Amino acid sequence: MSGQILVNFQTVLNASSEVRQTASRIQSQLDDLKSGVQRIASSWEGAAQQGYQARQAQWDAKAADLQQVLGQIASALDNAAQSYQNTEKQNEGLWA
Repeated sequence: MSGQILVNFQTVLNASSEVRQTASRIQSQLDDLKSGVQRIASSWEGAAQQGYQARQAQWDAKAADLQQVLGQIASALDNAAQSYQNTEKQNEGLWA
């Protein structure tokens, strides 16, 4: 091992952007799916309607958890890129 770390800052920032874009696409697809199911479920009554509402609430909670995790991943990538850039600038200063 050489003991070196090579980081392309733009690649890390691009990864962060991709995670955010993917999260947005997932949310859009889930919203479309939910809308379609709600059109069908609106005609259900009684236990069927209650069962759907319970499952939809669980689904919504899990989808929100997924969005939160994806947001955290994107933020972590942004922070990592910034930290690497700051460290490189500090190291450059050692040689100035």
